[in-house]
Amino acid sequence: MPATAVADTTSADTKSLASLIRTPDQRIRVFVSSTLQELAAERTAVRDAVTRLRLVPVMFELGARSHSPRQVYRAYVEQSQVFVGVYWQSYGWVAPGEQASGLEDEYRLSAGMPRLIYVKSPAPDREPRLAELLARIKDHDSVSYQRFSDPAELQRLVEDDLAVLLSERFEMTRPTSAAPVPALPVPATPLVDREQEAAEVEDLVVRQGVRLITLTGPGGVGKSRLAIEAAGRLSARFPDGVMFIDLAPVSAAGLVPAAVAAGLGLTTSGDKIVADVVSYLRARQLLLVLDNVEQLTEGAPLLARLLAAAPGLAALVTSRTVLRISGENELRVPPLAVPPSYTKGSAGLRLGPAVRGPGPRGGARLRADRTQRAGRCGDLPEAGRPAAGHRAGRGQDQAAAAAGAAGQAR
Repeated sequence: MPATAVADTTSADTKSLASLIRTPDQRIRVFVSSTLQELAAERTAVRDAVTRLRLVPVMFELGARSHSPRQVYRAYVEQSQVFVGVYWQSYGWVAPGEQASGLEDEYRLSAGMPRLIYVKSPAPDREPRLAELLARIKDHDSVSYQRFSDPAELQRLVEDDLAVLLSERFEMTRPTSAAPVPALPVPATPLVDREQEAAEVEDLVVRQGVRLITLTGPGGVGKSRLAIEAAGRLSARFPDGVMFIDLAPVSAAGLVPAAVAAGLGLTTSGDKIVADVVSYLRARQLLLVLDNVEQLTEGAPLLARLLAAAPGLAALVTSRTVLRISGENELRVPPLAVPPSYTKGSAGLRLGPAVRGPGPRGGARLRADRTQRAGRCGDLPEAGRPAAGHRAGRGQDQAAAAAGAAGQAR
């Protein structure tokens, strides 16, 4: 290779590295947005949380510039990587000729970066325009939204959330050679006669915005198979995918948090399990499928807490009974209809004249017994119906053999 080509290659590599390697002063910058006076103590708490993590707080009051306030905060937001918004009662000042306050403008400018939102409560005198802004923020699926009551609680929340955020970003940049784990089990059987129920689940989530659906019904009726089908159809609606967690092996409600954490791929333990699960789900848009919850209904408050903390989370649950938590929508999964070959009066169950046996009364009684058994198949779980059909078929073969023997005797 010519010397000039080597030099050009080396120069290009150096420039590429320069875009990745940062000098020690270039740490992540966290922009802090709030009204200045009413939340002065809270701003100090956020600053302390950011600096404890060795990050750089970007705050309007930390710098004096010969520029207008609007130019300053806009430049500050543009140079930041993380947005932290703290709100209480005041919407902030609206400059002459502007339609929104600087507080709302800062939030708008933060589009595209991670947002951590904290709302102080109670707020008996919250201004209407701030209430409207918070309602829009809460409806935004990509925003982490939490409530707090005092500066100490706020500092703890910010420290935890920033630490989790950085960990997630680090994991996203790590190369992986392992094959991805399927989010849903591969069903061993096709979906049979559940199109209406699957479509109803999809409608509840997509059109009605329901976030918790419990599929109820007796054991073996096909709830798990229906949940897998519905989750597969809904997977494209959730940017962070679908996670399926089978709770059948879990023996006690107290073990549910650990099972959920393990199902999500988290390595956590002890008193931090629930907090880590909440932090993991808070900013995600994900469908969580929990299978076989009936023996662990005491663990339902955990699911309620996850749904309250993670606005982008939806849950599809299978259980023999409802969970009885807020926002739950029950969808009963009935036994499948009796197939036509097993219904009363069908050709598969009626005996013709050649196999009725020696007397008319015996043949009529045999037909009645079979049609009664076929009618009862409709009350059996899905797994039980083939056995019922098998019994009916076996009885028919035996009756035919007996009739043949009688004919030979004559």
